[in-house]
Amino acid sequence: MNELSTPANSAVSIIQSAIASGADPVYLRELLAVRREWENDEARKLYSQAISDFQSRCPIIEKGDKAHNKQYAAMDRIWRTIRPLLDETGLSIVWTVNALTDYGLHIEGEIRHKAGHSVPISYDLPMPDKVTGQNAAQQMGSASSYAKRYATCAALGIVTGEDDDGLAAGTSYVTKEQADELLAILDGLKDRAGSLADMLEYAQCDSVADIPAAKFIPCRKALLTKPKK
Repeated sequence: MNELSTPANSAVSIIQSAIASGADPVYLRELLAVRREWENDEARKLYSQAISDFQSRCPIIEKGDKAHNKQYAAMDRIWRTIRPLLDETGLSIVWTVNALTDYGLHIEGEIRHKAGHSVPISYDLPMPDKVTGQNAAQQMGSASSYAKRYATCAALGIVTGEDDDGLAAGTSYVTKEQADELLAILDGLKDRAGSLADMLEYAQCDSVADIPAAKFIPCRKALLTKPKK
């Protein structure tokens, strides 16, 4: 489903019939509220389908960059990989806040779908007192890139590394079905971003797909106790 459908018995058709018959304004307002709720529900479904499609097609992104003697996948490498998939699935990422707080760097943004549904994402990063070779502006830029990289990977379930990392380390991870279940539960929570951050912190990983299989049940139980929308 690529667009919001309007079958003959949908809220749109009912409203059109009510207007044509000269229905009471109060009744029309109630119908409009039903229409908005229906459209929002359809948009949420399309968003979930798009996320599922994106995750099924997104490859493991190689850790082909190096800093401080550690391999990682830079934000530009991640972006070059995922941008075509974002376009094809109707998804986009928009950053709305990038500010220093008493805690450190705070960023906020949204994952949006072309049908209208969006999910907030955020990340807080402690700022070091000083980084050798960087001025304040460069340090801010590096921290912002780091925070966006982690927030993007966590929100979209992007995996970085090698295809056999899990096998080589002797660790098994959640299946795609299990990851999708966790994401579906998250989508129904009032504080999705905070719940996701708490879960990833507990699992000690960067994305839902990286959660060890042994931690799936505890993560699921914890999410089910969170306030719903």
